[in-house]
Amino acid sequence: MVDILKTCGLNLRHYRKAKGLTLNQLSQDIGITSSYLGYLERGQRNPSLATIAKIAEALEVEPYHLLVNFENRFDRSLHNLIIMLITRKRIDEVIFLQEVLTSYLKSIKNNDRQ
Repeated sequence: MVDILKTCGLNLRHYRKAKGLTLNQLSQDIGITSSYLGYLERGQRNPSLATIAKIAEALEVEPYHLLVNFENRFDRSLHNLIIMLITRKRIDEVIFLQEVLTSYLKSIKNNDRQ
């Protein structure tokens, strides 16, 4: 069985570091102590839903992103790509990236046939 506290802690640390925030910076943003935030990142405390929501808001992710268990690097990378596309909110960029990715995948498929 998945340890949800460890999963939440690992995801919290991942998104915090991705945003370039220190424990002190994030803890001040959400109104908790840096030591408590450290406990959360290590999976040693059980955060309330309100705390998860505050953390998610500060990290600009949906609360469920903190609870998703990634089985491997591929799953996390795919998830991060999806989040990146969702947060861009510029349809022209998303369409362009879709076209580039589609073209790239077609070229790989063609190379596999040869």
